[in-house]
Amino acid sequence: MRILVSRNLPSESQLRTWCQEKGIELIEAPFIRIDPVLDIEIPSTDWVFFSSPNGLDVYFNNYPLLAKKIGVYGKGTQMRLAARGIEANFTGDTSKTPSEIGKEFFEFIGPHATVLFPQSQLSKKSIANANPGNECIVKVVYNTSLASHYETGIDIAILTSPSNIDGFLLENKADNIRFIVLGETSKNHFENLGLTDQIFVPKSADEESVILLLEDLLKS
Repeated sequence: MRILVSRNLPSESQLRTWCQEKGIELIEAPFIRIDPVLDIEIPSTDWVFFSSPNGLDVYFNNYPLLAKKIGVYGKGTQMRLAARGIEANFTGDTSKTPSEIGKEFFEFIGPHATVLFPQSQLSKKSIANANPGNECIVKVVYNTSLASHYETGIDIAILTSPSNIDGFLLENKADNIRFIVLGETSKNHFENLGLTDQIFVPKSADEESVILLLEDLLKS
């Protein structure tokens, strides 16, 4: 059994430990390349919202934290923030749609708070677009490009974003592979390609939910 995940996992990854315990070969292979955009002017805001662990890392590696509070899209980004010794003030529930997370975020912060969104040039701006009237500042702090490579003998591929789906499919076929995608946006993106019906979505984007789904798939 070979499982591929389209990201480099943290040292404390539960998924990696689970695969080791099951005797499953785990391949960690991102299908995107991330290049920071430097010399961006960062304003002082009430909030900053990070949509992904990658975006969070790029920001903290290159820019100062000027916001008073921090919102994150889900538990994965929350854990990446916690690894830096910082606590998130808002964490989205990734069992919900991006629009629902955005609505809950803006209800949480109130109508007068200002928000900075550090994002990729490919971002769909789902959270910022849920803005009911707050002052929101979107800054492109990194560029995302596809990084294709060929992988053999994959039984299950965990693809973590629409861009990683596109990068995977540049050199790999969907035949005889079961795909786990994180969230309805990625599922819809994959389904629109019409290449496979072997697409599964965990209840949440965190590793615990992914492992529960993997255990179900291995039984079938």
